[in-house]
Amino acid sequence: MAGTINYSFPLRKFRQGFFEGNQDTIRATRENIKILLMTKKGERVINGGIGTNIPALLGSLFEQIVPAELEVRIRSEIESALRTWMPEVSLVALKIYSEINAQEIGASLDSNQVLVRMKYVLKNADQLVDSVQLTLSP
Repeated sequence: MAGTINYSFPLRKFRQGFFEGNQDTIRATRENIKILLMTKKGERVINGGIGTNIPALLGSLFEQIVPAELEVRIRSEIESALRTWMPEVSLVALKIYSEINAQEIGASLDSNQVLVRMKYVLKNADQLVDSVQLTLSP
């Protein structure tokens, strides 16, 4: 489809059998970040290194992780994934909420979910600033 940078998720039918796509850099980058963070390492057949270990951290049944430690590990996963797979994105702010501190912002999370709020700058696009918020679970 002409003018489309990437697909918009969830996939929705668009014109003439195509899927709806993102037509500007901001939306395309936001979509790429969401996909990167929600992809489990090893899930992609050709390149198993793409993604994060966040779902494994959230779903650990045998290892009880202290919430503060979990936040540090998730932050490290996000920073590492962005540095490796999306170097055009510079992280400005990152806040991770769990079931314990989600009430601060009026959110309700299950014990195995985290809410990620991040602000970033696109280095190659005239320093455009954007943000993304998503809930991650195993």
